[in-house]
Amino acid sequence: MRQRSLSPLSALAAFGLSIAVMTAGQAVADSTRISPDSALTEELRQTCRSSSALSLAGPSADAQEIIARAQEIIARHDRALAACTRLINSGSLTGRELAAVLLDRGDILAPGTGDAYAQAIADYDRAIALGPTAAIAFSKRGKAHLLYMRNLQLALRDLDTAIRLDPSQADFFVTRASIQAWLKQPDKALADLDRAIALAPTLEKARSVRGLTHLDQGNFAKAIADFDEAIRLAPNSDENYSFRAAAKRAAGDQDGARADETKARELTSPSNTPAQR
Repeated sequence: MRQRSLSPLSALAAFGLSIAVMTAGQAVADSTRISPDSALTEELRQTCRSSSALSLAGPSADAQEIIARAQEIIARHDRALAACTRLINSGSLTGRELAAVLLDRGDILAPGTGDAYAQAIADYDRAIALGPTAAIAFSKRGKAHLLYMRNLQLALRDLDTAIRLDPSQADFFVTRASIQAWLKQPDKALADLDRAIALAPTLEKARSVRGLTHLDQGNFAKAIADFDEAIRLAPNSDENYSFRAAAKRAAGDQDGARADETKARELTSPSNTPAQR
């Protein structure tokens, strides 16, 4: 009987979309309407853009390290959210500039729940209204539908639109492939992943997600080959070693699986946390 170690849910981990856990439903900060000068506007714009989440320390880190890292992530999140909101409410931005800030704020709020998530979708909607041919806006909204609400049909519709508007972006095909994997459409997912790799041969997450898709289908040799390449492209990714360990174990290579599991643990040890790599 075919062994399935990982479900399509695991493919989402291969996006590299590491999400920091923020306070659910946090209100949008600093809504005071002001008109910042050009220097302040640029400073706020840089702060708004800086919202990409820092990675938490690995599971082997001590409690103090994890707490300190979490506090740093939350502080950055709050500063970025306040800066984005201040720019949006200033009334000084229009068109593409306003759309860009709305997308940034949407990215900050999307991992939340309730009002925070609803505000994120409203920001994406508004950005799309300002720039209806901007493929990235559809891609971002589609990812939010996929990752945070698991609304697969809306996610697929947005990614179809993003790819129609700009078929040169490998990331779009990887995202749509993960949606198709959730929808139990592996052939379509693999076709999109092949396209992504053709567009960007060094895109590690495309190899990871394709490996997971092969693994879920029981094609262990193909899965291992993709994880081999993903590890070559991103040798510090503990996830890829864990994925390859699962594929090797499913293929009957217990020694190889144990070796990969050991390597994955090494990469998540305190001496190899993201802050120190």
